[in-house]
Amino acid sequence: MNIDQFRKKFADESVCRQFFESVLWRHGRYCPNCYCSKSYALSGKSVRNGLYECAQCKRQFTVTTKTPMHNTKLPLWKWLLAMYYIAHSSKGVSSVFLGKWVGISQKSAWKIGHAVRKMMDPGTELVPALQGIVELDEKYIGGKPRYEHGVKHKRGRGTQKQ
Repeated sequence: MNIDQFRKKFADESVCRQFFESVLWRHGRYCPNCYCSKSYALSGKSVRNGLYECAQCKRQFTVTTKTPMHNTKLPLWKWLLAMYYIAHSSKGVSSVFLGKWVGISQKSAWKIGHAVRKMMDPGTELVPALQGIVELDEKYIGGKPRYEHGVKHKRGRGTQKQ
């Protein structure tokens, strides 16, 4: 998808919110506070779109609650645009250029860049720790030996450190 197709697909805020809901709530909407699957959409003149209330804990939530996008004042399409640029850059993108491309300050782009990378992390809590015998090839851990007066250490990688 090129940038023109991207802008056509995500034309307004409601389409972006629906996209995030379809990605985050694949198996149905749930409360991020108590993980209850029963909730209802709030409606009214003063209620913003995409606001829900949990039937169990009675707390209000949106699709961005308890995510790195929580409490943001930026529109969701700017978040999606930043995600697009970060995902489609082969060598990464600096916060200066990301800010220019998305139309935000460099500081905001830096925060968004870190938040997007955090969201892209598959999660280390899902991967179990290594157990048993672990074999590594050509791995040196520790670095150079500390300086000691009058002691001559071997040069290079011939250290006795393990």
